[in-house]
Amino acid sequence: MTKPLDAMSDALEICSGLGFEMVPGFSTHWAMAAEALIQLGHADRVHDWATLYPQKRKHLPMPAPVARIDPGNEADWRSALGHFERASDWRALMQRELAEAPWREVLVRWWQRLLPGLASGLTHGMLRTMHAVRSLGLAEGAPSRLQLDELAAGLAYWASLYVEQPGSHRLLGDARFPEIIATVPRLPADMKIGTREKGLFHHMTAIGGWGDAISRLATPADLQAGLSDMTLAYAQINLVHDKTFPIPLVHCVTAPAAVRVMLAHLPETLHIQSYIAVWEATAAILSNFAPARPEEIGTVIPDGLDALSPDELVARAAEHGDEHAIKFTEACLREYAIRPDARYLIAPTRLVPKLLRYFR
Repeated sequence: MTKPLDAMSDALEICSGLGFEMVPGFSTHWAMAAEALIQLGHADRVHDWATLYPQKRKHLPMPAPVARIDPGNEADWRSALGHFERASDWRALMQRELAEAPWREVLVRWWQRLLPGLASGLTHGMLRTMHAVRSLGLAEGAPSRLQLDELAAGLAYWASLYVEQPGSHRLLGDARFPEIIATVPRLPADMKIGTREKGLFHHMTAIGGWGDAISRLATPADLQAGLSDMTLAYAQINLVHDKTFPIPLVHCVTAPAAVRVMLAHLPETLHIQSYIAVWEATAAILSNFAPARPEEIGTVIPDGLDALSPDELVARAAEHGDEHAIKFTEACLREYAIRPDARYLIAPTRLVPKLLRYFR
């Protein structure tokens, strides 16, 4: 039986030389999906999965280095935010920082700086960071260079695609999930952008009333319960929009589920800020990719699908092998363990046939 740490080290050896993005500009998922496979109990599948991944997905080369980023000069590092052509510079910076200080110290410093841009790259910078952090927990002693380099990659990708959402970044109302979903402004067709545009969401400032609508969410009395309210509302979204391109809306569940994991590694002063940031990010995804439907704030399962058991879902995701099927299943099962609602089990069941439709 393959040990989890050996499986992750194997994936890092096989794939860490790949660029941050794949043709036609999508985020690479090898590190995230390999770590999620391990969490699902399939460390034995990781070697073959990671070996096949570069053959299935053509990767784009990393941008050439431009100039050293000075983390002590705020004007310098801020001017490099959101410039993907500086991705190699960002990775080099994060590697230097992780070589000079404990990884938790580096994580907290840059999490706070990057948090307003959590939506960047469809939340993939934050997601890759979370999976890297979770993989560090597999090490029995000091983390390896490859493990730290993967954390550097997640933070660098986040920084290089950084874009902030408009608004006060505060919760000022009394609205709750799922009802607030119905108030999220949706983009008209002529304003929508594709998933390949750098950073996404640069146009959100053009949506009238966006900041006010988002700030009407109430501050949760219990942050853990608040995250469950959020992920369950978005599980319903994934069920309702059965004819929508599936990938973006998956991240409305995986991103807040990832923030939940990260709270254990962050000071309490960053907890509510992280909740606000992931709410703003997921609301932006919803606005971009899902037209409003009344069923979004209901509890009815649209087509009466039966939920598979957790074991059946794990087996199906591992057999299917798609990175989103693996990651979405793992996140939904984590959320189901906290709040046992059948929609967490049905949403991954919905996803696999949709992936087959789009990625045959």
